[in-house]
Amino acid sequence: MNLSSRSLSILSLVILCSSCNKEENSSQDFATAHSGLYAVPLFSETEFTFYEDVTYSTRPNFLGIQFTDPINRITELQQSEIEMQMDVVVPTNAAFNARQPLMVLIHGGSLKGGSKRDLINATLSYASAGYVSATINYRLTTDNDLSETLRTTASYHALEDVQNAIRFLKVNADLFYIDINRIALIGVSAGGGLSLGIALSADEIEELSSDFPGTSAGVQCAFCTGITLLSDSLVDLSDLTLDAGDAPLMMFHNSVVDPANGGTWEDALETQVLIENSGNECILIPQPPNTHTVSLHVGSPYWQQMKPFLWRHLRLHELRE
Repeated sequence: MNLSSRSLSILSLVILCSSCNKEENSSQDFATAHSGLYAVPLFSETEFTFYEDVTYSTRPNFLGIQFTDPINRITELQQSEIEMQMDVVVPTNAAFNARQPLMVLIHGGSLKGGSKRDLINATLSYASAGYVSATINYRLTTDNDLSETLRTTASYHALEDVQNAIRFLKVNADLFYIDINRIALIGVSAGGGLSLGIALSADEIEELSSDFPGTSAGVQCAFCTGITLLSDSLVDLSDLTLDAGDAPLMMFHNSVVDPANGGTWEDALETQVLIENSGNECILIPQPPNTHTVSLHVGSPYWQQMKPFLWRHLRLHELRE
């Protein structure tokens, strides 16, 4: 299904920062999703193995205006190449013969700010419930809102980095004890757009380069807050195809108007319709009127809605049998 230029652009997912409503239908597994492993904190930080500042990709620094983290900005702007890094947290229940589901968290910041450090508490919350969890940096582009060219470049580069982060984690699953068939993304604001972009495109965009040919960036489900598919005026990519094979989505959006980007609840509803009409699943959850994003950590006010969604799409009941 090809979408109109107003309706959809893989790049507008990344930049606009806005979010699919329908009440989650419970299954027989719903009750079991409320307690125990993968549902509540069970492990403390003393039971984690930390892998900090793991380099997962190296890329050219476009025009010398890119960096990956505000604390490295001055140094990285002077480099011809920059390294993308992630932090990975492995809980004690993960082992070579006991692979665990993976949660990948993607920060926001309009593709010109933010850091993996911003989501470390949420990352730790997932590790405490038994998930291997990772929070990632990606290329940030200075003043990317000044022109269509810069916006497009910033969007492509960030999405390419997230793809390669997922591929890196799959290729190194033996090190981190990851079950590569049970991966979920969580993105906030611009990170929500990246999460949404991976869910709906995975490996489809030919212009993006893979560090690991033959390894897909596809995931089993994704969460987004502060994002819709509509409409960045600086970006036009009307040939994105949605289909039933895309990753299911749970999206969170301001119930009136997003104060950060102006996205409306009607935009969110239209996004949901577009995705559902393709045959994919999209659940839309309203946020309070004064919010751009909401926290999606284990134990957050939205965790009760997230749990059964994860349970179904990561098939967590199979791991607890």
